[in-house]
Amino acid sequence: MLIRLLARCFLATVTLVAAGCGSGGGSTPSSGDPEADRRAELRVAGSDDKGDSRTLYDRLGGEPGITAIVDDMTERVIADPRVNFDRTNVKSGWIGTMYRPWNPSPENVQRFKLHTVQFLVLAAGGPAQYSGRDMATVHKEMRITNNEFDAMVGDIKASMDRLGVGAREKKDLLAIVETTRKQIVEKQ
Repeated sequence: MLIRLLARCFLATVTLVAAGCGSGGGSTPSSGDPEADRRAELRVAGSDDKGDSRTLYDRLGGEPGITAIVDDMTERVIADPRVNFDRTNVKSGWIGTMYRPWNPSPENVQRFKLHTVQFLVLAAGGPAQYSGRDMATVHKEMRITNNEFDAMVGDIKASMDRLGVGAREKKDLLAIVETTRKQIVEKQ
């Protein structure tokens, strides 16, 4: 599921980078999507913008900081039954065909982490190339619900809380994740 999330995020990344994501500005939305910013702000109360003009990538500690977030959150989302990361017992079609569950093999987990880090580095204004597929293609017929997406976002926030990520950085990173909701959620 997260690999598909990342691929969909790639589409949003182009928009975010073009909109100046993480460029620091007072009234400009963090992600380029006011709705995503609003949802992120609700999750991270009390975040303040001190006018730091560094990119989100730099404020998160570059690739090592983003990798630490991804490493921690990967374990959380895979273990969280609310996310249903492996898509167990999900019908993929109207005739009752079951979606083939994701296998959390070491290779698949590593691939997921790689694409997640690549996507977040790029979306946060860092020097990366994204090698995953687009989000819509990756998540097609996974039948991800808003509740499952919300649970994953909560797990990402919990990882950032555990790692001591600042409120503004949490808000900005969650806003990026929120921009992918429309590309990932298929089932209300």
